Amino acid sequence: MMAQRDWSRWLWLAGAIAIGAGLAVLPPFLAVSWLLGLVGLGLAVSDPIWPVALAVLSVPFQQLVMLPGGVSVTQFCFGLVALSLLWHTRQRWPMLGIPGITLAIFIWTLALAAALTPLSRSEGLKETLRWGTVLLIYLAAGWALQDPAHAQWRRAVLASCLLAAPAITGLIGIGQYLTGIGPESFAIGGGRMRAYGTIGQPNSFAGYLNQAWPLAAGMGLALIETRRWHKYHWWLILGAIALAGACLLGGLLASFSRGGWIGALVGALTLGIAFARRYGRRIGGRIGAAALIAGLGGLLLLNSGFIPAAFSSRVTSILANLRPFDTRGVEITPANFAVVERMAHLQAAWHMIQERPLFGVGPGNFSIAYERLVYSGQTPTWIKPWYDSRGHAHNYYLHVAAESGLIGALAYLLWLGSVWYIAIGAIRRAHDWPTRGIALGGIGVIGALSGHNLFENLHVLNMGVQLGAVIALLATITAEPASQPLDNEDV
Repeated sequence: MMAQRDWSRWLWLAGAIAIGAGLAVLPPFLAVSWLLGLVGLGLAVSDPIWPVALAVLSVPFQQLVMLPGGVSVTQFCFGLVALSLLWHTRQRWPMLGIPGITLAIFIWTLALAAALTPLSRSEGLKETLRWGTVLLIYLAAGWALQDPAHAQWRRAVLASCLLAAPAITGLIGIGQYLTGIGPESFAIGGGRMRAYGTIGQPNSFAGYLNQAWPLAAGMGLALIETRRWHKYHWWLILGAIALAGACLLGGLLASFSRGGWIGALVGALTLGIAFARRYGRRIGGRIGAAALIAGLGGLLLLNSGFIPAAFSSRVTSILANLRPFDTRGVEITPANFAVVERMAHLQAAWHMIQERPLFGVGPGNFSIAYERLVYSGQTPTWIKPWYDSRGHAHNYYLHVAAESGLIGALAYLLWLGSVWYIAIGAIRRAHDWPTRGIALGGIGVIGALSGHNLFENLHVLNMGVQLGAVIALLATITAEPASQPLDNEDV
């Protein structure tokens, strides 16, 4: 036995020397890439939570660093997640749960629509695979969190990554706003710039932050409930959560995304209702009164002149985005250009639904259907003078119906309903402050996502990694026994 152990040590040493020598002769970028890849590989086989955590951390940086072969860091992390699942096959396989089953049904409808599309099947396959990665992350995170012996620290690791990655890009976005760094099209006057972080677009950037700040708010509220004011580490944790929340909300405000702000309001309302449920009508009435006072105070500030004109005009223009109208015959001015363009894309999506109501034009084919050539006797999809697509319908519910038909839209709503179901279940079963904080934050994320998707498509740029991990956290909390009263001294 001792001889075998000695041989094992020599083999590990020889392997390390060989790897070091190989890295020494490679160009610096390739050497760093291979080194990070080996570290990721080691983490993937050591514990199943690490590849999921790496995938979550990679989302803000996927467009900044490309690995050899044109592979993004997020795509590489998907490979690590799949490898980890295969490596740990001896463990009990994860249960799909209601969200997993409904998500699989939705992916099947996307695959069916992609197979039947008259346009690009390759684009349909790509969009279907994008949703497949959401299911992959959900399964991998659920698998790692289902082990009671390791669930607590794995949950802490995953929640930390879900806050850290968006907070970093939120801080970058605040810097962009303050310094005025960015494309001219993002300028808002006064030398300021709409924040876009590392995501590239202000609206998508706001959508990414909307999937994170409720988690910080929920965990902060749950921690404050414990009232351990005398504990030093309590203040450290609360300070870290508050710092992350400030970066996230600051970046969201600096994005000047009207849809993002509305989504944030829906998320805040959802989180507030879930928080008040434990304390009954009295605290619910106080929260409602505070919200009413805050709303009235905000209206007074908007008309006081103390708020920058760019911000106040952005808020007051929200109502124009909510009112539907026919873009044909509307006189286009610099003031209404963005609103009319948005409505033109909504009308184009409606034309696609009328053209192929059951299976749509095909997943990922919105722009192709929008910009295709029109022959004699055909009705164009686009609305003059917007001949170029912005990539989506500015309303995901309409967008998914246009691309995958009414069947796909119903499957998506079924999946979203199942997510709401397990989020409510998690609120009921949370038994300590971390699980209560994640449950509160998770239901806030689902609320913000549901509200923001009325104006954007948030299922892009691999942001499904963030969403899939949040849903897995909620699903594993829901699977635990019913909650007990919170102990104010239990952290």
